[in-house]
Amino acid sequence: MIIYILQTLAEIIAGGTSLSSTEQIEFSHPSNRKEEGGGPILNLYVYDIRESKQVQHSGRQVERKLTEALQPASVNWPPTWFDVSMLLTAWDRTALGEHYLLSQALSLLLRHRALKEEFLVPELRGYGNLNMTVAVEPQIEAGSLWSALTIALRPALYLMVTVPVEPQVSPVYLVWQRTIGMHNNFLPELELENGSVHRNGSANIETFTKRVLVAGIVKNAVTNLPMKEAQVEVLGTKKSTTTNKEGLFYFEQLRNGNYVLQINSPGYLPRQVNALVDGSSCTFKEISLNPA
Repeated sequence: MIIYILQTLAEIIAGGTSLSSTEQIEFSHPSNRKEEGGGPILNLYVYDIRESKQVQHSGRQVERKLTEALQPASVNWPPTWFDVSMLLTAWDRTALGEHYLLSQALSLLLRHRALKEEFLVPELRGYGNLNMTVAVEPQIEAGSLWSALTIALRPALYLMVTVPVEPQVSPVYLVWQRTIGMHNNFLPELELENGSVHRNGSANIETFTKRVLVAGIVKNAVTNLPMKEAQVEVLGTKKSTTTNKEGLFYFEQLRNGNYVLQINSPGYLPRQVNALVDGSSCTFKEISLNPA
């Protein structure tokens, strides 16, 4: 979300000041400015990110949608809100030019203390207006901030925007459940007089589901093609499996915690990959093996 708030502010500032385009706004360290004589430039630099004390998330939200197929409940996490602190400085051939450009930016941003949703880039919409403070005391003491930047103190605007950050969603190539059928082999048998055996009743088939907790695909790092029959082992446990013809593997019945997957295949360098099981979703890993 951070890149989107920078894009939003750049479009607002470039459109409401004497700057001709967003190309005159830089986002790198303030000391890495362009050579003098290149025209007026505004530098918008992110120097601090921390969870907002004003906007707290309310934890996870569980939606239970049980059906005859015994599908598990879906768990949705609301966004966590962060205060993104930025430093806005102006650079020009003269000090008066810098002050003029900074004054324009200040007057413009004061009209947008609440960033209206209509001015936000599409990726930030859906959360309402975003709060912004302009020229208030920075999160880090000003003297310490400029000292850390290793440049001389200069006029600047301290901006802070509270933005939502949602947990990253990874693509899942597998279903999270596996349906298993079991035959009851313990039915009573009767021995007839002619020596034949009669099974009392018919075999009972019981079906149940298991939830996949860790899954993944193993590929050749050179060709990017799936690798079948690669061995995948969960270190510290007795669990191991091999990839199918599509290069896929999965593990079930793992307790919450951090695990290390060991992947081996003849003719390839072995590799270890970390996998987290937190009980809320399936962890999917895309693993590439390099030829030995």
